[in-house]
Amino acid sequence: MLQGGQKIDRIHGNTSGLTRSDLKNLLRIYKRKIPQDHLVTLEFTRTLLAFSKELRKTITTFIDRKGKIRFVFIGEPCDFPFENLLGRMRRAKYRLRGFRAVRTNLKGSGLTNSDLATLANERLDLVASVSLGQNGSAGRFEYANLVPPDGENHAKWEISKFSDVGRININLEQEIAAIEQSLRSAFLKNGGKENREGVILVGFSTKFRYLAEKSLEELNSLALSAEKVVLDKMVQIRKNVDPRYLVGRGKLREIALHAKHLGADTIIFDTELTPTQANAIGEESSLDIMDRSQLIIQIFAKHAKTNEGKIQARLAEFQYNLPRLKGKGTAFSQLGGGIGTRGPGEKKLEQERRNIRKQIEQLEKQIDGLCRRREHTRKNRRTSMIPTLSFIGYTNVGKSTLFNRLTKSSIVTQDKLFSTLNPTTRRVMLPGGKHVLMTDTVGFISKLPKELINAFRATLEEIGEADLLLHVADASDPEVRDKIDSVIKIVESMEFEDIPSILVFNKVDQADADTQAALRETFPETPFVSARNGRDFKELLLYLEKFVEETDADAKLRNSNLEKELKGSFPPPLLHSSL
Repeated sequence: MLQGGQKIDRIHGNTSGLTRSDLKNLLRIYKRKIPQDHLVTLEFTRTLLAFSKELRKTITTFIDRKGKIRFVFIGEPCDFPFENLLGRMRRAKYRLRGFRAVRTNLKGSGLTNSDLATLANERLDLVASVSLGQNGSAGRFEYANLVPPDGENHAKWEISKFSDVGRININLEQEIAAIEQSLRSAFLKNGGKENREGVILVGFSTKFRYLAEKSLEELNSLALSAEKVVLDKMVQIRKNVDPRYLVGRGKLREIALHAKHLGADTIIFDTELTPTQANAIGEESSLDIMDRSQLIIQIFAKHAKTNEGKIQARLAEFQYNLPRLKGKGTAFSQLGGGIGTRGPGEKKLEQERRNIRKQIEQLEKQIDGLCRRREHTRKNRRTSMIPTLSFIGYTNVGKSTLFNRLTKSSIVTQDKLFSTLNPTTRRVMLPGGKHVLMTDTVGFISKLPKELINAFRATLEEIGEADLLLHVADASDPEVRDKIDSVIKIVESMEFEDIPSILVFNKVDQADADTQAALRETFPETPFVSARNGRDFKELLLYLEKFVEETDADAKLRNSNLEKELKGSFPPPLLHSSL
């Protein structure tokens, strides 16, 4: 507790039953000073045990690295209000808190499991226990410190034991420096980065493990696209969803302990958490919490470079964050600049909600304006009597690279998910001399957040106005068939299923011979190309030209009613329904 920048010494914890005289005597503990290179002194432990024996209570002291007693607490270390008195734990990485806990143990049982869990959860320098000896003096002494993860040894701490305090012969400053150095080396060895967010990914399912593991691999790709460092992945299978902690409180504590041991900043769940779950998990773990939907929205916001993209991404952020404003809690602290994570009062919280609703309303108006401008552009295209072809597909299948090669454009391409957010249209002349308009669009992904679908409606409407959808798939992807199905389902959910579609397999140069053979057998009419080296592009262009020749595009564009009738009249091999 601070006053005018100075800490006021007081006795914390369960002080019920203590007299004013008891409290006054306990305050004398604060006057003790321990040399910086000493863990404890014999005199200090004797004083601590004397008070503990007299009051019949466990006493825990928290000591900083200068040897100053910072807090005297009646109770065990696990009950100490760390966040209230020491503040929220800093980005841990490999660093320790800078405090050690020394507790009394009147039963002589040494360190408890809760002591060790507190050491790991709060990243204390050390946690120590001094037991009462047979003659009433200081007896057995134990201390534990964190050890680095090494892949094989799953131990999170090591315990040192001494028959009495006088036998402790360590230099504390050197000991802590060595511990932090070993934690740092392990952190970097495991792929951790000083200036990058380290995350633990958690898959969850009430059905089959293989489904959770497959989805977790995609979450891993999303995390990498968001420039996070994935330190580990875990899967939890349960019969039922825990309405508060998703995976159950016990499992959550295990996950949080593991995350802190690895130096992670954030736990990312491969599902959408309810507002209640997000806040409860954040409170319980004391770590930043994200879910799959939030991660996708964050990627969209990071990749939005144009004003249009930024407006749409910002709207998705606000719409997603609004129901999750709960005031106090660490959950969802990265979204929207940490709104709602500092514990504002009810009036402050309500004001935050009103401000966000107002911004949502303003952004909605801007997006409606984008929709109107895009509709005007599409009307101009329709009057030109040129068929429009929109590229669709799962994210990171190479749509933009294919678009660039077909249109001789230079859209920025990256081997990351959602590198393309804004639609781009180019006019292309096919080998026979006919012209088409080709539009590159944002990639799809399974479990696409509804907030993004709403916010990016101006972009997605481009797909609905196309005369043909070029569904690009990655021939080298082991999950290509599932991703083809996912794209079809998304197209159907947007009610664009009546638009004819052509399936095109890209990245054929990266697919092995057996994979190619199996796909060609299943999809005999489908073009296989490589956007990277231009392989088999002539086949694709002739395929597209065949569509243009067989379709009365001019009549279809002149009459919208006739257009609806003709949408189902194309050759069966070109339609998704025949795949």
